[in-house]
Amino acid sequence: MNEGISRRGFLAGVAALAATRGRCFGGTPELGRYSVAILGDTHYDKEPESVYHSHYDESNKWAKIQHAEFKRNGEMWRERCPRLVEASAAIASRLDTRFILQMGDLVQGDCDDAPTHVKMLEDAVEAVRKPFAQRNAELPFLTVIGNHDFRGKGAREAYMAFSRRFMGAEIRRLTGQECAAEYPVFSFRLGGDAWIFCDFERSNLQPVIDAVEGAEARHVFLVTHGPFTAADSNSFRWRLGGSKKCDALRPRLYEALSRRRAIVLSGHTHTTTFFRHENAFGGFCEFTANSVWEKPELATGEAIYSRVEEYGARRLARLSGEKLEDFKASLAFFRPGLKEYFFSDAAGHCRLDVEDASVRMSFYPGDALSPAWSVEMCGRG
Repeated sequence: MNEGISRRGFLAGVAALAATRGRCFGGTPELGRYSVAILGDTHYDKEPESVYHSHYDESNKWAKIQHAEFKRNGEMWRERCPRLVEASAAIASRLDTRFILQMGDLVQGDCDDAPTHVKMLEDAVEAVRKPFAQRNAELPFLTVIGNHDFRGKGAREAYMAFSRRFMGAEIRRLTGQECAAEYPVFSFRLGGDAWIFCDFERSNLQPVIDAVEGAEARHVFLVTHGPFTAADSNSFRWRLGGSKKCDALRPRLYEALSRRRAIVLSGHTHTTTFFRHENAFGGFCEFTANSVWEKPELATGEAIYSRVEEYGARRLARLSGEKLEDFKASLAFFRPGLKEYFFSDAAGHCRLDVEDASVRMSFYPGDALSPAWSVEMCGRG
């Protein structure tokens, strides 16, 4: 999609249809065309706070902010988020959908009690799966680890046990493969495509690089809660490879993704953003999804920014001193190869259409049943 089309599609809301560690072997035959239902961060929670937060440690220095999040999430899940998930399920039932993919922060966390955290995870899976299962009980549901998914006392151990059990079973159901869904990185094959899942908070990028470089596939998908490309948001350092410890390996991951013409799928920023990079190695695309429908007005197809020249504009206007210089350095790394960019606070659900020569992402605002716009991802060719 060229710059003019993407701007017009956003602003007018016009539909533009249409051998490594952790690697699992075996798999399904070539699939040809298939689609994936995509949900961004969901931050599942429930009113009243006592349902999941009766053990919450009030001495937490972030208590005021986190109580505000509990309130936000409970109100959001009262009716808007169930409507969003229901709409995604309705779209999935009309298409050749192979699985549901949620981009991390499935739950709010902050239970400070491991059994309660497990209950929150199980309830979240039920809340998301139910509308899909009413139409297709066999549709697998995959999720990637997000920072809220292991936030709170005992939560990391609880989540890792949950992920090994739940994700292992879902991948087996999807592909027929036995897969040890063990972070920091694991991967599986779906037909001719490689799907790589990683824990974005681990500061060592080498296992991610190894997985991408070793992925001989039709299409390579890297699934990470925190984006790789520096986002125009509060969490521009809190991302895959954002730590200063990753400075030496960041160029290598950039090159590996570009040589594979990979597609990075992420969340975390509570924005809907698309990046297309082209460079001497090839190029890659990244899409960050957002399903945190915290305000009714976020069900929009409009862009805040839709030109490469606007990349970083929001944060540049809000930072000063050392943080400003740090952000400028991040922009300087990613901007030279950035060929297409758009950014929105919009919340909704998405569909990924995968074919031999192309991959297309379509965005549905809020609980919409028709897409506001679609964009061609990199893929091969």
